[in-house]
Amino acid sequence: MKTTRHMLLWILVILLTAGCQPAVPTAQDLPDGERWLTHFNENLLPFWDTPDALGDPIGNFPSERCDDGSAFNPARPCPEIAFNGWLMMEQEYVVSRSRQTYGYGVAFHLTGDPRYLAFAQSGVEYLRENAFDRVNGGTYAYWNGDSGQWEPDYRYRNPQELAYSLLGVSFYYYLTRDTAVLPDILAVKDYIFDAYYNPDLNALQWMLAEGGDANYLDKRIVAQLDNLNAYLVLLTPLLPEPEQSEWKADLQKLTHILIDEFYSAEENLFFLTVNEPRQRDLDYFGTDFGHTIKSMWMIYFVGLITEDAELVAFAQENGAQVLERAYIEESGAWANGVNPGNRRDDNKDWWIYNELDQFAMTMTLSDPAFARYLEKTTQYYFTYFVDPAHGEIWSQLDARTNKPAEGSLPKSWPWKSAYHSFEHALVGYITAQQYYGQPVTLYYAFAEQPAEQDIQPYFFRGDIEGITVESIDGDTVYRVVFRNIR
Repeated sequence: MKTTRHMLLWILVILLTAGCQPAVPTAQDLPDGERWLTHFNENLLPFWDTPDALGDPIGNFPSERCDDGSAFNPARPCPEIAFNGWLMMEQEYVVSRSRQTYGYGVAFHLTGDPRYLAFAQSGVEYLRENAFDRVNGGTYAYWNGDSGQWEPDYRYRNPQELAYSLLGVSFYYYLTRDTAVLPDILAVKDYIFDAYYNPDLNALQWMLAEGGDANYLDKRIVAQLDNLNAYLVLLTPLLPEPEQSEWKADLQKLTHILIDEFYSAEENLFFLTVNEPRQRDLDYFGTDFGHTIKSMWMIYFVGLITEDAELVAFAQENGAQVLERAYIEESGAWANGVNPGNRRDDNKDWWIYNELDQFAMTMTLSDPAFARYLEKTTQYYFTYFVDPAHGEIWSQLDARTNKPAEGSLPKSWPWKSAYHSFEHALVGYITAQQYYGQPVTLYYAFAEQPAEQDIQPYFFRGDIEGITVESIDGDTVYRVVFRNIR
């Protein structure tokens, strides 16, 4: 039955894109898979493969580090942290730990080195032992060094942070199918939907009670969207029943919330907070291209998972127009978004740039013409975003200088851990291999090998050409080779 569904999804993509596929690739300068692996292994991974990155104990990953990769020293803070004073607070964040856990999972996925799987497992164990609220449900947001407590009170947590607390654990489950971690994932997911969905808002609300510096009834796009990309889209196809059908229904629910509440058809943009109509009006409020294109990306995958051709077409057609609007022809790079007054912001935040690339990469699987953007945007990325001295990528670039913006955040801070740059490399590798007709090789550590139709290359689908099982330093590693990525 599952094999039939997967075939139907592939046929659906073919039908939706029929007539728009060039006979040959249109861009010969698109980085190939080996280029992405080199970038990952030489530019990104070394920054995270140090004692200062791993924490004490390993798994208690630090929330921020200096740009040279060294540990933050509050007595002698490096300028990039001192300039952003809130990073000096005695707080350690669940989001950053979860994102770094995800990063080590990707490192194992691409290299097959069990060391990185062990680091990811340490992150999972730390999160499950400390960050999960076993009394009230859900997860905490941060450790407060001043109070010596995990905080905040459950009433003042939000669905975005709750979603990202599952990112690392969910990717670990995807790699291993470790049944011990699945109940925690299911429980937090159920908690989010049961506690935060407000039918009067037709959205997941921001907090459960009034308090703090935010409206607890805020309608924020991240409360909906980040549940999709942090765990729902990745894990839904892998779950047993009845959970899979329940999660598919929630995929559809969140997707229609995104479109009905946050999308402006006139502007073809998604807006960030929509408590009143003018918050979707560019005369008054701006928005970024990152949340818009990530919404299109998630809608596309939800359409495939739930076999909803209208959602697939919505994302393909409207996402293509977003790329056209975000692309800066003169520099061959992406812009950040649109400021109030409908003025394009040509500066670059790392995650927005990554998301725009990733949508274009995904579209090349059915229409290689999208590579016309990527041959330029990826060259810009390798040239200007990468720190050649100490590795990883800068948080923000000034469009006038193509250098880190004055006073910008460090390369490692609570909302910039290994997540976006590692996902960008993973998606770049998978899609580039398919673009050039080469196999995709990924590594897993299944507790027990699942059926082949339940082994997927990240968010994508592919035909398995071969599976090799190896014992490396006592760990069982599955080397899976895919063809026909879609």
